Amino acid sequence: MRRAALVLIATLALVGAACSSNNNGGGSAYGGGMGSSGGCTEANAVDLSGDNPFTITIGDFAFQPNCLKAASASGITIVNNDSVTHSFTIDGTQVDVTINAGDTFNGESAGLAPGTYQFHCRFHPEMTGTIFVV
Repeated sequence: MRRAALVLIATLALVGAACSSNNNGGGSAYGGGMGSSGGCTEANAVDLSGDNPFTITIGDFAFQPNCLKAASASGITIVNNDSVTHSFTIDGTQVDVTINAGDTFNGESAGLAPGTYQFHCRFHPEMTGTIFVV
């Protein structure tokens, strides 16, 4: 019984480490500065404001990019390259899209007012980001 408990604890520790070691494409760990937890500013955001639609890719339990600038009128494409379902949910708005494993979502503009918005995955709360709508 004790051995089974130790195996379970070790497995959970490995899963936790795998989920928290994501990379945002900018050379730092996922939780280390470009998500909504800090470091993301409009000045250093990936500028997708000229793309219509703009694209966010999900891979290795992270949004790519997770710090971005987009035009209010632009549509959005979300590509889920992971083997599990994710969501793209923008806090305080009607934007809440579920994207199944391996699927792509293509949507029209949500018509968000210019401003700064936090987004996340409802299923994996460690997956976060910031979008600057211009």
